[in-house]
Amino acid sequence: MCFNSYPQVTILRIINASAPSKIILVGEHFVVEGEPAIAAAINLRAKVKLEPRTDEFIKLYSTNTHYSMKLSIDNFEILDGSIDAIKFLEPIRALIIEIAKNYSLDKGFNLIINSQIPIAVGLGSSASILVACSASILKFLLGEVNKDLIIKFASKAEEVAHARPSGIDPTITTYGGILIYRRIEGFLRLNVPKPFKIIIGVSSLTRSTGEMVKKVRNLKNKYPEIFDPLYHAAGHLAIEAARAIEKGDLNILGELMNINHGLLSSIGVSNLELERLVYAARSAGALGAKITGAGGGGSIIALPSEDNVLQIAKAIEKVGGKAIIANISKRGVIIGEK
Repeated sequence: MCFNSYPQVTILRIINASAPSKIILVGEHFVVEGEPAIAAAINLRAKVKLEPRTDEFIKLYSTNTHYSMKLSIDNFEILDGSIDAIKFLEPIRALIIEIAKNYSLDKGFNLIINSQIPIAVGLGSSASILVACSASILKFLLGEVNKDLIIKFASKAEEVAHARPSGIDPTITTYGGILIYRRIEGFLRLNVPKPFKIIIGVSSLTRSTGEMVKKVRNLKNKYPEIFDPLYHAAGHLAIEAARAIEKGDLNILGELMNINHGLLSSIGVSNLELERLVYAARSAGALGAKITGAGGGGSIIALPSEDNVLQIAKAIEKVGGKAIIANISKRGVIIGEK
C-alpha cells in the first residue's frame, strides 16, 4: 500500500525527531551479562515525522521499505499491513502500546520513518528508529519530554526486536557522544579530547541480534568455567579502552579493539567474511579493527590514523564490503516542531 493513498488529514502540528546510529567500540555480548561496554553515536540518523490526525487511527509508514501498518487507538489492533510490514513495524506498535499504558492517547497520528541506517548489520537501526519514534510520540502527548523517559519506552519496545537487549543501544542513541555503559550501573559520558573517525565495513550478511545473543548464552551456559574469565577480561578491557579514549591515545584503543575482536571470535560470533574485512582493514594500516554489534554477519569497524582513512576504506571494498566513513555524533536524539 502506498502511503500517498491514505486519506487527507487535517495537520495540527508536525513533530520531527531524529536519532543517530551507533557502534560498539568494545564490549558487545559481554555487556548483556553485566560487563561494561563502550558505545559511540555516529552521524547516520533515523528520522521520524509525526503528523497528528483528527480521527482515531494510527498509520505507520517506512519510506525505506515502503511497509505500512494501520492501527486502531482503541486496542491497537492491526487493521491492515502485509506479513513483512507487520514483522518490521511490530516494535513500533509495541512502543505505542507501552506509552499508552502510561498516558492517555485519544487522537490518531501518522508516523513516517525515514532512516539512513542499514538494517540488521550491527549499527543499531531498530534502536535509533524506536528512540526517534518514542521522542516524537511523547512530545505529541506531553509537550515536553526528558531523555530518561524516551529511553524507558524505547528499551521496553526493543525487547520485541531483540528478545534480551542490553539497553546500551537506546541509551547511546538518545544521549549521543561516547559512553561507557554497564547494565546495572547505567552510563558515564566519556570526554574525548581528540575527535576521530571510524570506518565501518558492512558485510553482505544480515543477522538477528536476538538469535546471536541466545547462541552465545547457550555456549556460556555449557562452558561456564571457560566463559566466565573471558567475560571478566572483556570488562577490564572496556575500562582500559575508556582510559585510552579520555587520554586521546588511539594506538592503545586500536590494540584493545584487536584484542576484543579475538574475544568475540572465541565465543563464536565471527565468520570468514567478517574476518576478511577485519584483516583487510588491518593490512591497510588500521590501528584496530573488530566486529561491531552481535556478529554472525553485519559489520566491522576500523580505527584509522589521520592519513590512511581512504586507504582502509578501499581495502574493505576490495574484499567485498561496503565502506562507510563515519564521524562521532555528539548529538543524540533531536526533537523539533512546526
